[in-house]
Amino acid sequence: MRHPIFQAILEGRYQDGLTLHAALEAPTGEDDRWAGYCLYALGQLLPAKELLLRAQAAGCLAAGLELALVLRYLGEEAEARRVLDAVPLDALDPLDRAYARWERGAAFLADGAPLPARDALEAAWRDLIPLGPDSATLRVSVAQLLGYAYAQLGREAPALHYLHIALRGAAGSKRVHALNTRAQVHLYAGRYPDAQRDLDEAAGLLTGEPISRAHHAYLCGLLARAQGQWSAALEAFSQAEGLARTTGESSAECLAALGRAAILTAKKDLHAAHAALRRADVLVTNPWQRALVTLRQGAWHAAQGEARAAALLTTARDAFRELGLLREPGWAEVHLAAFALPHNPEGARDALLRAVMERHALGSGAPLLPELRLLPQVTAFLASQAEDPALGVLLADRVSAAAGTPLRVDLVTLGGQKLLVDGQELRVGMRRTIELLAYLLCRGPASRDQILTALWPDDDPKRAANYFHQARHELGLHAPYLQIHHDRMAGVYRARCEGPELCWDVETIQRALNARGDDEVARAIHRYGGAFLPLAVSEWAREERDRLEWSVIRAGLELMGRWSAVGEYAKCAVLARRLLDISPCDEALVEYLVQATVQLEGRAAAQRVLLEATARAERELQVYPEWSARLARQLQHLN
Repeated sequence: MRHPIFQAILEGRYQDGLTLHAALEAPTGEDDRWAGYCLYALGQLLPAKELLLRAQAAGCLAAGLELALVLRYLGEEAEARRVLDAVPLDALDPLDRAYARWERGAAFLADGAPLPARDALEAAWRDLIPLGPDSATLRVSVAQLLGYAYAQLGREAPALHYLHIALRGAAGSKRVHALNTRAQVHLYAGRYPDAQRDLDEAAGLLTGEPISRAHHAYLCGLLARAQGQWSAALEAFSQAEGLARTTGESSAECLAALGRAAILTAKKDLHAAHAALRRADVLVTNPWQRALVTLRQGAWHAAQGEARAAALLTTARDAFRELGLLREPGWAEVHLAAFALPHNPEGARDALLRAVMERHALGSGAPLLPELRLLPQVTAFLASQAEDPALGVLLADRVSAAAGTPLRVDLVTLGGQKLLVDGQELRVGMRRTIELLAYLLCRGPASRDQILTALWPDDDPKRAANYFHQARHELGLHAPYLQIHHDRMAGVYRARCEGPELCWDVETIQRALNARGDDEVARAIHRYGGAFLPLAVSEWAREERDRLEWSVIRAGLELMGRWSAVGEYAKCAVLARRLLDISPCDEALVEYLVQATVQLEGRAAAQRVLLEATARAERELQVYPEWSARLARQLQHLN
């Protein structure tokens, strides 16, 4: 006869199992064991731990199996292994021996070691074959983890085979684990609609399996991130963190924090990303998580152009390889490529070629696509190398996954105004549509009144509101992935791009101007495309135009100050000429150019340069510049 609490567990009636336990006057160790499992399934991990310790103390040795499971969820990995190793397999009945092997397989998977996990789980599967109906629930659990282990090893056919067995044998809330696992397999196979269907079905069953809520939210975050839906991904990861923190699930909280850190780093919200990384760092419980933290730390330093990024990313890659993983080393390689691109394109190509090798080992490029989503500069580089047959496979994977959605949208607002979709200009009828986008990216989120005042200050309010809604409609019609989103709760509008990577030239220039390396700052100045929204006459656009121009000039003046102090006059001359194209009448720039020319070519050449600069400034100002006479006197006094 089955134990009544165990029977309730088999039927997914965990609260009923606890009610049965509470009615016992003197519960035995076995009673406490099964009640402890009920507490675990309901997400009450700390009470479950205490009850299972009591079951062990009462002589129920098999309670160590559930205790190891609970300790693993709590992030006490070393103690979980010690408890599991102390359970005497020879003293267990056949079902519990299979359960012990299942738990060992689960522990290996938590460590990021799929090969020994598969071997342990296959042994458990063999043990279960001759057993009766009581093994049905454990067979579902073993099949579910076997599916995950094979997916980690890049073997999708056996993965889906075992997951099909798990789902065929599970009913009600018991389907949640297998659905979550199959969703993750679909995700890394690039089948996002299939992954969404599994997650949607699992979501309807979470009431009966609350221990899975945090992991489910984390998977929703992964799926949204893989599709470039940053807002939804951040929301899901934050939800997962909150749920995991409430139950004490250190592992789930760590992974969710890393999920947030990855997106925040990609969005250049580096302070918030660093905070998420610090939280994840203290929650690490196994070698796989440690390597993941190192990977995200490397990406964070790479986003700032810091040299230590390469060492961190290489360390993460090597740690993943030592664990026998295929997918994660490829992630590290694409991040190494992104770090190398600005200063070492050949090194970036080498890293991508190594990623291609990992892709071939996996049998598909789909597992690498979520990371490529985070790195639009790598996608752009791949597009520029489309004729390279070795690298072309990664771009083909990326294009295929987009399924008709563009890979990249460029908002050009320096020296002109246009939208480029995968390099082709998107014609928009209303001139203010692009200005609206730029305003919200620059000064948003903003209320409707703020937007109308900034862009249509002289129009009748009703007419201005009509223009605004026409611009929103036009954008939604021609570029549905690029939205002017209305946050009804906050009463504000914000620009967001869901799916393609949005690259805004202003943001790119500002980031480069703030870089630490002089060469990168100089390259940014030479790439500066011209005045911000040159056709816009609104006050806010004029303010931004002046601010951006001054930020470029200021960065150049600081560079030339450093270069002239160490005698690098040739660099000063080249940069001063470029800056005078931007601001022809700036006295400081002319002075740097004249001084550099004196050092390089002598006084006569410097006098010619001064005459040319004076004439140019006079054309711009319509008056003779005051500084010309002063600089001429300085030249006369030179020996």
